[in-house]
Amino acid sequence: MKRILPLIALLCALCIPAGAARKLTDKDVLQTMKAATTFMVEKVSLNGSYLWNYSPDFSRVWGELECKPTMMWIERGTPAMGDVFLDAYHATGDSYYLEAARAAANAIIWAQLPCGGWNYMADFAGEASLADWYERVAAGYTYCAQEHLHYAGNATFDDGTIDAANFLLRMYMEDMDPMYRPAIDKAIDFMLESQYPVGGWPQRYPLKYDFIRNGKADYSSFITINDGVHTNNIRFLLRCYKLLGDKRLLEPIIRAMSCVQVLQGGKPQAGWAMQHQLDLTYSPGHARDFEPRGYASTATAEMIGNLMMFYRWTGDSKFLARIPDAFEFLETIKYSPEEVAFFQVTLREGQILCPTFAEVGTNRPLYLHRGNGKYWVDYDRNNLITHYRSTRTINIGPLREEYQRLTSIPVEEATVGSPLLSDDNSEAAFGKYNVASIGRAPSAEMIAGLIDMLKDKPYWPGRPPGVSGENPGFSDAPRPEEVISTQTYMQNMTQLINYLINK
Repeated sequence: MKRILPLIALLCALCIPAGAARKLTDKDVLQTMKAATTFMVEKVSLNGSYLWNYSPDFSRVWGELECKPTMMWIERGTPAMGDVFLDAYHATGDSYYLEAARAAANAIIWAQLPCGGWNYMADFAGEASLADWYERVAAGYTYCAQEHLHYAGNATFDDGTIDAANFLLRMYMEDMDPMYRPAIDKAIDFMLESQYPVGGWPQRYPLKYDFIRNGKADYSSFITINDGVHTNNIRFLLRCYKLLGDKRLLEPIIRAMSCVQVLQGGKPQAGWAMQHQLDLTYSPGHARDFEPRGYASTATAEMIGNLMMFYRWTGDSKFLARIPDAFEFLETIKYSPEEVAFFQVTLREGQILCPTFAEVGTNRPLYLHRGNGKYWVDYDRNNLITHYRSTRTINIGPLREEYQRLTSIPVEEATVGSPLLSDDNSEAAFGKYNVASIGRAPSAEMIAGLIDMLKDKPYWPGRPPGVSGENPGFSDAPRPEEVISTQTYMQNMTQLINYLINK
């Protein structure tokens, strides 16, 4: 028995996860956060800015596509890193993170265009170098993010300007440092100048019409809902209206809210598109080759939520009037159980599966394909592209519940805390944590795993980007087996921050 007991103890120890075999301390977590961040700030960052992925030897670098080493990325790049730094500062009190956030903000201010907005990316080597990047991308990629095929020289609302502007506003609200205010004011002026009289915004501004592709007009001037452009622009203006006291923004906010009503289609297509053309009826417009003209299920669900939000802000029942028509549209295009099974999608209670695009005039599902160097759209649900989904899961249940709630309570109750009808700033204010979440503590085992992963390398390894097999000629270096990934860094840092603030 004396010989067996040690063996049992050893076997038990081997079965216990590494994180459970020792007690985690705040010191462990803080040291890991600091080590990972120091590497990103001092070894990876360029003038305070970041891309998405880097070869471990920095021979190749990527944003959404492969980049030049002199470039920075705005979309899900430098502003997102700055937000994580600020969260880390709030969680730890360590000023190192605040300085990292300030460096990111300085890079973003440098990248602001004269018009007041931002592109998806910027190049510290200058605009000529950036124009050369666009030319190489267009020549080097068979399939890629087509918004990067043409150098327009202007700013984008589609995952560019709002990311940058919101982060600078958050930095300003941190300690009211006046250095950030001019860039914020330029961004506000840019948003006001670019807003159409009907209340919507183009994808890019100043307006350009020169990228005609496959006989289709340049879509960058179309009113854009895609990727939350309309929603995020309204929310940014609301923040500036409430937090900065800029009273001139109330009218543009109201005009933008009313625009959602104008863009809604008539029955039986009472939905919204990702882009709307500037014709008499603001009909659906095309975008990239795999984004045809069509009413979009995700845009429709988003606008239903927006209309209910506008009602809570204003108490004006006009915003609720045609929501039932939009529900009817989604129910009309939803897939049957047999079709859901064909697409191998598992739905939870309250969810429906819909096509991403419903054809204008018929509501027939449109499906996305590629081959032989091109994309096309048809009615065949087989052999679909995988980088952009032809179907979407819509959480219609919660939307219906909120609509029923709002229509069953007095307007005075529905508008409690309205940012437009009261002095309440909670709807507009930045929380202490922008990425981390109160009440969501990861397990000690997960945190121990993140700590252990950083013992062998100064970074958490990420997966190589999907586009790394194609090379537009920026480097002859081989495709790496792993990358230094800002997305992986941000995800893991967020888990560590969540552990600290929720343990």
